[in-house]
Amino acid sequence: MADLTIPQGREQLIATRPLRAYLALTVGVLCISTTAIFTKWAEMPGPVTAVWRMMIATVILAWPLWRGVQGWGAAARRGVPWGVMGGLWFAINLGMLNSALTLTSAATATLLDNTAPVWVGLGALLLYRERLRSGYWAGLLLALGGAAVVTGFNPGRGFRLQSGDALAFVGALFYAGYLLNTQRARRHLDGLSYQSLVAPVAAVILLVVCALMGLPLTGYPLHSYAAMAAVALLAQVGGWLLISYALGHVPASAAVVVLLAQPVVTGLLSIPLLGEALTVPQVAGGACLLTGIYLCLRARERAA
Repeated sequence: MADLTIPQGREQLIATRPLRAYLALTVGVLCISTTAIFTKWAEMPGPVTAVWRMMIATVILAWPLWRGVQGWGAAARRGVPWGVMGGLWFAINLGMLNSALTLTSAATATLLDNTAPVWVGLGALLLYRERLRSGYWAGLLLALGGAAVVTGFNPGRGFRLQSGDALAFVGALFYAGYLLNTQRARRHLDGLSYQSLVAPVAAVILLVVCALMGLPLTGYPLHSYAAMAAVALLAQVGGWLLISYALGHVPASAAVVVLLAQPVVTGLLSIPLLGEALTVPQVAGGACLLTGIYLCLRARERAA
């Protein structure tokens, strides 16, 4: 899920080019929905897939970053530390999410990773003293209940959290940290500059992690590298740039609904492409989880 904060000074553009913006948003969501599919196809350890994704994205974004740096003023330079912190948050989230994808289904990992907006609200409460409406707390309870069902809660047998589900769930907390960091960074940096800083920082951090864990970056089949190139091009660069463009031209409330389709699309794609399918209780739990996330986002938007 993306940062849903509309950049300052762009509100007046909401009513312009709506068709193009909604098309960009839809295509962007379709692009990022393939992330889990390609990551599982890569058949690499989680941190390794994360490294390749961010290194390829860094190469693609290097020229835009270089051009952007030449025009930075004092305000943009003040955003650089936020870009570095964003890379740290995103590296941890991506390493955990990709590791989770080696242990659990694509749909489950994506659903749990998308609980991040719920934790953003709690982070805003603790860090920024943001007041949360009653709708947020209702959404939180609904999201937690849905997450419990998705991860295998059974009243008769208790709660058995699988390691892959746990990684995805904890990773969502770091994704929430990334989103909170992004809200502050966008006060100083445009979306492209911010992403161009996040990518190399995350790549370096993940390289260090792989070195410490003794994970090789080479020696994998050709299709593994092709899958990671597809993730970098479709999701990390193409998908998020399209979404960033759309968020400047469509209401955040509308963007929320479309973006919540990501785990749904991932789940549908994983059936024919990965041979995975959610059970009926998991589908019901996923619906509750997404509804809870939507309520949390709407409550924060109305309070803003």
